[in-house]
Amino acid sequence: MKNTQNIKDLPYRKNVSCILFKGKRYLLVQLADWEENWWKFPQGGVEENETKEQTIRRELLEELNILKFKIIAKSGQTNKYDWPEEIVLKRGLKWRGQDQNFYLVEYLGDESDVKITDPNEVRKFQWVTKQKLFNLINQKDKIFSGYGKVIKAIFDEYAKILS
Repeated sequence: MKNTQNIKDLPYRKNVSCILFKGKRYLLVQLADWEENWWKFPQGGVEENETKEQTIRRELLEELNILKFKIIAKSGQTNKYDWPEEIVLKRGLKWRGQDQNFYLVEYLGDESDVKITDPNEVRKFQWVTKQKLFNLINQKDKIFSGYGKVIKAIFDEYAKILS
């Protein structure tokens, strides 16, 4: 087993997060192995030989049955963070944390078509307003402490699209 110093030598997992919106509503998910109050945008790890755009397509289909969408933009904002040691161990000592890229993704289907397709991955989802969104994503915990700040910067960056 590696010790904490060796964990710091591991690479970061490439990840994409989809700021998925339809009109003035945003889709948030709660992953099955997260705390009950943790809400984030749909996201997933980039697999080997997969582009970030391919990851978006795969994750949205696999987790939420989402087929109809348009990638609007890739944000310049990123969120790079370390996982606690127990998560690094759970993930098989492959990565020390994640390096997230954020994409604005417009949902083109009906909200009622979104369904959890993998309950082992996603526990719940909800469509929320911008105001409610920021109340839900601002957790005060050691893993996601910078997430809300990054999302706020993206909303500032793309204010005309995400108004």
